[in-house]
Amino acid sequence: MAQQTLRDLLTERGIRMDAAALMAGVSPSTISRICSGTEKAKPETVVSLARALRVSARRMQSLCDAAHAPTDPAVTP
Repeated sequence: MAQQTLRDLLTERGIRMDAAALMAGVSPSTISRICSGTEKAKPETVVSLARALRVSARRMQSLCDAAHAPTDPAVTP
């Protein structure tokens, strides 16, 4: 089973990326790049997102890092 990502959490809570960005005080493009795995979240961004979404900083770091996790080749077609 794949690890939960920031995108998964936002979807689960019905929060759009632009709304999460506004809540955390970061740009929507930053959220988009973190969710797509093209940018690693800076520590201050992790803390801002954690506070905004009311999760621990450790969990938020895990959610942000999950987009960078390699996919399991046994599952990838």
